[in-house]
Amino acid sequence: MPYRLSAPLKFDFESASTKADPFPLFAALRAAGPIVPVKLPFVGKVWVTTTHAATLAMVKDNAAFVQESRHAGKSGVAGMSWWMPRSLKLLTNNMLLKDEPDHRRLRKLVDQAFQRRHVRDMRANIEGIADTILDEFEGRDEADLASAYARRLPLEVICELLGLPDHDRDIFSAWAKTAMSMRSSFGIFRAFLSMGSVITYVRDQIEACRHEPREGLIAELVRAEEDGDKLNEDELVSMVFLLLFAGFETTTHLIEDSIVALEQNPEQKAYLLADPETRMERAVEELARYSSPVQSTKPRYAARDCVFFGQELRRGDIVMGLLAGANYDPAVFDEPETLKLDRFPNPHVVFSSGIHFCLGMQLARVETQAALGRLYGRFPGLALAAPGDIQWIERFGLRGVKALPVRLNVSQSRKAA
Repeated sequence: MPYRLSAPLKFDFESASTKADPFPLFAALRAAGPIVPVKLPFVGKVWVTTTHAATLAMVKDNAAFVQESRHAGKSGVAGMSWWMPRSLKLLTNNMLLKDEPDHRRLRKLVDQAFQRRHVRDMRANIEGIADTILDEFEGRDEADLASAYARRLPLEVICELLGLPDHDRDIFSAWAKTAMSMRSSFGIFRAFLSMGSVITYVRDQIEACRHEPREGLIAELVRAEEDGDKLNEDELVSMVFLLLFAGFETTTHLIEDSIVALEQNPEQKAYLLADPETRMERAVEELARYSSPVQSTKPRYAARDCVFFGQELRRGDIVMGLLAGANYDPAVFDEPETLKLDRFPNPHVVFSSGIHFCLGMQLARVETQAALGRLYGRFPGLALAAPGDIQWIERFGLRGVKALPVRLNVSQSRKAA
């Protein structure tokens, strides 16, 4: 018989203690059912999937669970309606929030740039950027790996991929820092204030690409034409912001969280560093699963009344998949609370699945592999400066740190090959 929970259940998704040890939260959610109602800031009542099976089924069923509210009898974006500033409405008009066929039309224009083979060809360049950043650490005893490395590396990579002029990258760096401060009402307000100038800058870059050919994805998007269909200017602006943000923040947290996980699990760190060349790829898959830096999907809508994993849902209900819950599900992963860098198979959903799987999945993998390989190749003896006092970001849906101070153990350092 189908069941229906009425009042949202109370769970602590955002506290620092939950981020430090997320396993009890997701175990409690699974115990409540495969799909349960909770209440989230700005969004309100949401149904969340808690198991691997329910999460995978939801993200793959694009007929029953849609991104666009109009396909479920609603208006606006989940949690954001008439009060949204025009700049935010522009930025939310991206392919992550589109259903077919618009999603397919937008995505195919950028898929080529993020294909596995193309991204693998970027590895040497990414490692070079990492080495250049790490050169600045030489002679220092300590460093904040969050701001000086984990955030800087993905930002420089995505700016290069987009083809932004070197002298303008500080503009995006400042905006990205502001965007990552969206953890409170004040942070959101600050981000809104900065959007207008950055949108103007992006429009200027698009116009420059129309008149002066250059390398980079912005220029390719301007030139792109698939089956006679091009991006209009608003779609171009939205796409550039999506690529910047999706290619920056997620990878930043994956690198940060991976360093924390390795330092908290010294035996696994030793295992990886004993043979990083052959073990790194599989290790990053497990670090991604274990850390689950992106803990949930974007909100979707139930397109019709249905019974999903025994739960009655009504048309228009908001549904989100808890990717972290899926990644910690003991029905799929043996000892999910244990970091096992040689875990195989590893069917995690860190990058989601279905048509909305992460566009930058391959880039995030290669960047994290390069970031860890070059960092520990240069500073194998680094250690957390305050292992008992890690400052976690208190924000729903993401797991990352505010800062990551480490001791570099310069006396043990060696130049990366």
